[in-house]
Amino acid sequence: MATKTSKTSNQQKTKFMPDMDNFKVSLSYEGLTLKTSNEGKSIAELKRKYAR
Repeated sequence: MATKTSKTSNQQKTKFMPDMDNFKVSLSYEGLTLKTSNEGKSIAELKRKYAR
């Protein structure tokens, strides 16, 4: 009779997060760009814009 063993892993699965520069280059190959409207704005300005 075969015995079944189960492996339990307590390790967290890592999420893939691309490097932003590599991501921008990849988008440019496809003819896409990121929105630049939020670049250069202060935290206070962004909070005002996205306040609910």
